[in-house]
Amino acid sequence: MYYSEIGKIIEAGLERDKDKVASFAQLLAKKMAADGEERGSKRIGDILERKNRSKAVTDSLIAPPPVDQESRMNIVEIDYQPVVNDLILSKAVELKLMDFMETINNKEKMDQIGLEFNMSLLLYGHPGCGKTSAAKYIASQLGLPLVVARLDTLISSLLGNTAKNIHKIFEFAKKQPCVLFLDEFDAIAKARDDHHELGELKRVVNSLLQNMDEYCQNGILIAATNHHELLDSAIWRRFQTVIEMPKPELAEVASMIKNMPEFIDVSQIKPGQWKKVYDALLGLSYSDIKNILNNMVKKLVLKDENKVKFTDILAEAYLFKNHGNYTMEQMVQYMIDHGVSQKQASLYFNVSTRQIKNCLERSEKN
Repeated sequence: MYYSEIGKIIEAGLERDKDKVASFAQLLAKKMAADGEERGSKRIGDILERKNRSKAVTDSLIAPPPVDQESRMNIVEIDYQPVVNDLILSKAVELKLMDFMETINNKEKMDQIGLEFNMSLLLYGHPGCGKTSAAKYIASQLGLPLVVARLDTLISSLLGNTAKNIHKIFEFAKKQPCVLFLDEFDAIAKARDDHHELGELKRVVNSLLQNMDEYCQNGILIAATNHHELLDSAIWRRFQTVIEMPKPELAEVASMIKNMPEFIDVSQIKPGQWKKVYDALLGLSYSDIKNILNNMVKKLVLKDENKVKFTDILAEAYLFKNHGNYTMEQMVQYMIDHGVSQKQASLYFNVSTRQIKNCLERSEKN
């Protein structure tokens, strides 16, 4: 039942790697406890405690983080206890993530029947659509640290060092149970037939492929990219699971609004106005919508208010999309075009309806 962990402990023992033995023993104890094997889990914990290793294993990864030879900066960041609050994704994506985790938890069954499977996942899609949050969620659900390598930051001026950095990352991840997350994956995994790239960078891609092949036999790998069209064709074949992370649809936008702080009251928004709200938010990313809603809540708090009008959301959506590059006339016209009455606009802007009419007249002239 615990063949995978026991095998890794034996392998590490034969290699005389005490730190690795302790790490995988701790993981085995956690799995046994989750399965109700409290006695066996406690026995392993007691052994680790006696050897003064339990604190080091529980609180931190054993091996020191790898550094870039040129800059001496760490090339990975380690999130020991990844937490994701209120993760909202489409049902299809959620099911695919659950399937990926379920397969990892049952890898022993796959091994027993000889089914080839590596624990690798590629996430792609627009920025702000949940790729990093999904990686954190998977690590948290598996009870593992998340080792994050932003590949766009480790490219050395000496490309030979870049290949070494990649190897260091994979070697580091092998030394302890973790989820390895390669962010901005396209920075390294570009197509090798790109005539604009140097031959040395193509050798870096080859190095990446070799390290992935070796690591993914036993390690959990997640990669993320905003530019999947740049990836080398061989990269796609390395991943057991590939998931597109789309922008939120109507159901997800509605969930995000429902997940606003409890003291925020949206009951004043009428049924017919919700369509205007959704129209203003659809097409944006999860992070964009989150920013819009947070800005709206912040303004309400500053005014000691808690009741949301649909003009509040429409206005914040407009401000976000235009980044300050707008006129009063343009914003008023936008509000009117999205179903806001002149009276509602005057209340929002705290001006007279006459001034709203003047804005509309100037807008028509322009």
